[in-house]
Amino acid sequence: MNDPTARAPLYLASASPRRSRLLSAAGIAFERFVVPVDEDALTAAYSGPLLRLGEYLACEKGLAAWRALRASGRAGRVLSSDTTVLIGGRSLPKPIDLAEAEAMLRELRGREHTVATGVALIDPASRTQRSATSATRVRMRDYSDEEIAAYVATGDPLDKAGAYSIQHPDFQPVATLAGCHLGVIGLPVCLVSLLLNGARSARITQAPLPADAPDCPWSGQCQPPYPFALPSIHTMPLPDEDVAADTAEAGA
Repeated sequence: MNDPTARAPLYLASASPRRSRLLSAAGIAFERFVVPVDEDALTAAYSGPLLRLGEYLACEKGLAAWRALRASGRAGRVLSSDTTVLIGGRSLPKPIDLAEAEAMLRELRGREHTVATGVALIDPASRTQRSATSATRVRMRDYSDEEIAAYVATGDPLDKAGAYSIQHPDFQPVATLAGCHLGVIGLPVCLVSLLLNGARSARITQAPLPADAPDCPWSGQCQPPYPFALPSIHTMPLPDEDVAADTAEAGA
């Protein structure tokens, strides 16, 4: 049987080295193709459910990359992603400086929040963009002010929503999580696999799972409930101007 992920080249519309490493570790071939977008303006314009903010941003990033890719004369699928850290009814962005990073980490300390990572895939064959969200409940440990200061001094928080990375070897801020460990890092490979293959994997199931259920095949640190099955995949047609341009190119 032909591998459906090999139908067209895959472009990753993300500059995140963590997402690149996760895709490579999963054995998924890709090329990075990043187009800058104004995330602050997009976030300000968003009026949907907070849990799907990351998915919305992923879709917008994907569309921007898709248009630029086509303008450069290339074709292929575009994978995009965005991670949001949600607490108290709002999304914590990437901190603008060290002081804001410290303030965010104090707010998160000892509390539970949600990390929602949206993933989107543009498929030129179907002329659609499919997207989904992986939401993980994360409880932070009661780290000290001294630990915060030492971690912030590394500069690591500045390019991360919520001012932390779950995998930092010294800080290790997370006490427990429920959901997708890789989604907290920045790319739920289970949902990427689902979007690329277009059908549900037997290992991606609805919660709750029985106690003897197999571990996540991509990360031993994932904990039930695991991400969503097919009903939670959202499919949107490409905007009319994109479809028209593709049709014209195909007939040229």
